[in-house]
Amino acid sequence: MKILKKIGKWFLFLLGTIVGIILILLLIIRVNSSGNEEPFLDENGNVLANSIAMHEDMIINGVAQRVTIRGKDKDNPVLLIVHGGPGYPLLPVFYKLTDADLEDIFTVCYWDQRGSGLAYNDSIPDSSITLNNIVDDGLELSNHLKKTFNKDKIYIEGTSWGTVVATYMVQKKPELYHAYIGSGQIGNQYLSDELAFDFAMAEAEKNNDTLSVNQLKQIGRPPYSNNLNHSTSEAYKTVQGVIMKYAPLKLDANYTFLLQMFLDNGLTFEEKFTDMINDPSEYYPASKILEPTAMDINLMRDIPELNVPVYILHGDNDHITETSVAKAYFDSLVAPSKKWILFKNGTHGLQVEFPEKYRSIYINEILGK
Repeated sequence: MKILKKIGKWFLFLLGTIVGIILILLLIIRVNSSGNEEPFLDENGNVLANSIAMHEDMIINGVAQRVTIRGKDKDNPVLLIVHGGPGYPLLPVFYKLTDADLEDIFTVCYWDQRGSGLAYNDSIPDSSITLNNIVDDGLELSNHLKKTFNKDKIYIEGTSWGTVVATYMVQKKPELYHAYIGSGQIGNQYLSDELAFDFAMAEAEKNNDTLSVNQLKQIGRPPYSNNLNHSTSEAYKTVQGVIMKYAPLKLDANYTFLLQMFLDNGLTFEEKFTDMINDPSEYYPASKILEPTAMDINLMRDIPELNVPVYILHGDNDHITETSVAKAYFDSLVAPSKKWILFKNGTHGLQVEFPEKYRSIYINEILGK
């Protein structure tokens, strides 16, 4: 009986200690959650005179969308980052913590597309969340950036799904852009899905991963829309889960990394737990609404030409947007100039896997400094 009482006391002590630590961490996070972007400071702690660090929920074509703009010098060229998904914006601090940000050489605009990100609210009709509307939003934002920073043209980078949005933007209004940069380039999504499934199955079989093999057999090879027993979303998650076992993103998101994200002042306390804790596929409607559109993307068919210089950055082990399909699109694409840049051992997150190479391409190739 005495032993049980001692165990009970130690358990309560341990529980109280854990709760206390959690409360202290939450208090520290709250104190560092002003919702104001972290400014750029000089060696004396003063804000750099010509820098910019701000965000706003900008009304673009009648819809509120989160726009974050950061740069050490507003005289630098402007770069618009078009995120992937659909519906998966990356927080700007993520780029900084992985040493992949370009804010010292560009004025960088991070844009959360309609139906995605912290400006989303239920007043936005689901019917308005379309690829065409998002493309028009991006063009409106591009014009805003040109005027605000007094530039003739800007640069545009698309990542994954963002490569679709960005290529349509460039196709519509090439005069707005110095160059198009694609990372994790989509070419023909149906073909990519087939090859991704084949890779996942081959790796699972090679590694005697019976659980994964059975899961893949249950959903069957694409098109997933033909399988009445599983939703397309479930099928994608299953295949991508297996891919992440055998071609994982090279990112060490340890405790320190996560804590640094939570201690960034750019978001409020509530926003941090909205954007860092929730699954975007459940929280932001763009992911599900645009799923059929994303499945049917074929840029080889629909965008055979871009009238700006093109740079495609791709990992040789990317099985989310299959490397061979991206290369086939690059080879078929007509452009004034184009360059294919392969990242050896790269997967679907080149910026964070190889930040030094990523930055050097911008400095030496794209800007030609």
